[in-house]
Amino acid sequence: MSELNITQQILEDTNELLLKVEVPQDRVNAELRKLAKKLGRRMRIPGFRPGKAPANLIIARLGREYLLQELADDLAEEVFQEAIKGVDEDKIVPGAALRHVELEPLTYEFAVPLKPEVDPGDYRAIRVPLEPVDEAEVLKRVDEELHHFLEHNKVWNPVDRPVEYGDLVTLSMKMTVDGETEIDQDEWEIIPDAEDPTLSPEFDAAIVGIEPGEKKTFAIDFPEDSDSPWAGKTTEFEVEVKGVKADELPELTDELVAENTEYETVEAFKEAVEEAARAHLARDAEQKFNAELSEKLKKGATIRYAPATLAREVELLEREREDIYKAYGFESTQQLLDLQGKSMEAYRKELEPDARTRLEDRLLLDAIAEREGFEVTQYELEQYIRDASLDSSQTEELIEAMQSNEGYREFIREIVLRRKAFKLLKAIAKGEEVPAPGEHPVEEAPEEPEAVEAVADEADEEEEGAE
Repeated sequence: MSELNITQQILEDTNELLLKVEVPQDRVNAELRKLAKKLGRRMRIPGFRPGKAPANLIIARLGREYLLQELADDLAEEVFQEAIKGVDEDKIVPGAALRHVELEPLTYEFAVPLKPEVDPGDYRAIRVPLEPVDEAEVLKRVDEELHHFLEHNKVWNPVDRPVEYGDLVTLSMKMTVDGETEIDQDEWEIIPDAEDPTLSPEFDAAIVGIEPGEKKTFAIDFPEDSDSPWAGKTTEFEVEVKGVKADELPELTDELVAENTEYETVEAFKEAVEEAARAHLARDAEQKFNAELSEKLKKGATIRYAPATLAREVELLEREREDIYKAYGFESTQQLLDLQGKSMEAYRKELEPDARTRLEDRLLLDAIAEREGFEVTQYELEQYIRDASLDSSQTEELIEAMQSNEGYREFIREIVLRRKAFKLLKAIAKGEEVPAPGEHPVEEAPEEPEAVEAVADEADEEEEGAE
């Protein structure tokens, strides 16, 4: 039987290998007869026992085009596996897809994603200024945080004046709608607010200006399009203000600090707030630095990957997000999307920018790690697990798992290599002196004290022998 007729074409714009595979006619005819015989076992054809009708008669009955379509579906995977044997597996990645099928002659087109091509460019020439922490901004944030602290611990003191917005008002209130009592409260506390009113803006406005002990009657018409349960109705109110309190910020004292924080003095509290503000601003500056570094790196780099490679990254991100949604009580991502009225297709489209960023960052760091000749020692692998492990009791088990599982070991190794590459990039961007490619040091496990002593004793013995 004739062999497949295979042609290969590199699609530069999508970084794919297009495999065009034509199935020889003698194989198509043989496969059609086999398929016809198989289908014929379930057919009743006058003059023939079940399964005994000639293949040509069955083909004529069912139609050649119908059978060719069935055959094309059945043979696709088999043909692809035969065709892919002639491709260097080191040059391709998972995600191949059937792009097109012709029935006459039976021809398949498979798009096979090629391994991403990455040139990180002249990354050693990148420079990014790291902005120092603005001390004036630190002091501003300290003042804001101290004010928030005092606001949180403010006290309400009685005042003898009309109600103002922001006061704590105690009142009795009776509300009727169409002669029916809807609310009847004797001790009701509210804080009138023009932007965030209680029952309505008109209600809070009516309360403002009432003197302590004063009674007032008023009506409010709720609009038809209001969210209120009394939309479109007129409500009658009878209120009496029983007390008015205004808030007052307390004095910042050691006693207030000790009662409401883990610190004993105002000075210690201020120092902690200042340290936290400075650390927060330093993190902001570092994040800005990292973002600018990443932008400059990508601007000078060349990255090419197939659409299927990005699609796989989207799928990975989707699974990670689903784990988070499940932790919040959702059964699946689909359940959340149903509540939001969003399709899975639209959701995956939303994930693409984050997936693209992750993919390109990883590809660039891998390329830099390879160009720089980074190596990873067993000690560095174990140290990463120790640093990343949330449960120290499981650390040794994870290390043993890494040693016995090559896939897990390679996964950790890639993470460590990327960390080294990013650390190098940051040092370069800051203008620091860094080792040349191929000369990067590695971390080895520190020698045990007993071993150090043994070496020292051996050296002493050699020295005594020489004397």
